[in-house]
Amino acid sequence: MIDFGGLIYYIDFKALDKAICSDDNWKARDVTDTELRKVYDENDKITGSEILEKTYYKGKEIDGPKYDIIRVCIEVIMDYNEELDTSLGADRALDKIPLSVKLAFNTLIKEKILVEVDAD
Repeated sequence: MIDFGGLIYYIDFKALDKAICSDDNWKARDVTDTELRKVYDENDKITGSEILEKTYYKGKEIDGPKYDIIRVCIEVIMDYNEELDTSLGADRALDKIPLSVKLAFNTLIKEKILVEVDAD
């Protein structure tokens, strides 16, 4: 495994899925639409009515803007390919990385998408 700053990280796909599909209304499920149709005669008087129900499967939806931000954060940290000189310490080397990498890294940590591997 490869370490970053003396620690090893991985992307938690379950946390990623939860982050981009956080609202229960966006989860995949069966949906029933109900429609009331009224039947009129030639004098525009209601002569009857019928209720139509249509049930269909609605696929999962995602929060598009949040997905795009997380995608960019992952791209930023994955595309950063500068060699870190840790001979003077990992903290000193990490201080020299660009703000965009730090922001992306911290955002993914806070959202629990980027997770540190336990040393056990």
